[in-house]
Amino acid sequence: RRRRPPPPQSPLDKVVAQEELSLPQLAGRWFLVGMASRCSYLAEHSHRLEATAVTVTVLDGQILAVSTFRKLDGMCWEIRQRYLPAQAHRRFLLKGRGYGSKVDVVVGETDHSTYAILYYQKGQTISVKLYGRTSRVSDAIADKFEQRVRAIGLSEDVTYYFPPYGFCDSADEFHILDGELQI
Repeated sequence: RRRRPPPPQSPLDKVVAQEELSLPQLAGRWFLVGMASRCSYLAEHSHRLEATAVTVTVLDGQILAVSTFRKLDGMCWEIRQRYLPAQAHRRFLLKGRGYGSKVDVVVGETDHSTYAILYYQKGQTISVKLYGRTSRVSDAIADKFEQRVRAIGLSEDVTYYFPPYGFCDSADEFHILDGELQI
C-alpha cells in the first residue's frame, strides 16, 4: 500500500501571529493602505483602486465584526463580514458562501494605534493587507509591510497601494452587502 503524501504546508503556517493582540484596541476605524496579492482581478483593475475604510467592532469579546466601506461605480457600499475566532489564538475564520469559500485570517502584526498587517488565505492563495489608523503610514511601516510581503513569497509587482483620499463614511440601506468581499 502506498501512503498518501502529506498535505502541502499552508502558506499561512509560516506566518507568526501578533503576540500581544488586544481585540478592544483593534476596534475602531482603519484605512486600507496597501495590499499584496496574486489576484488577477486586482492586477487587471489596479488603476481603478478606490479608497477603502474599515470599521472593526468586537462582539462577545472574540468575534470581529468588520464593515468595509468602498466605492463601486461611484456609489458607496458597505460590506459586512464576521471574523470568527479559529482554534489557534490570534487567528480568525471568515466564512463565505458555498463549499470551500472560507478564508483564514491572521493578525500578523499591529501596534493597535498606527498600523496593522493582516494575512488572508483562501485555499493555497495568500494575500497581505496593510491598514493604518490614518490613510497614510510612515516609510518605516511601509518598509515593514514590504518585508512581510517578500517573506511569504510575494513581490513588489503584486503589491498595490490605495488612494489616501475619497473615502466613504457610510452607505444607504440599498448598498449594504453581508458576506465575503472577493478581493
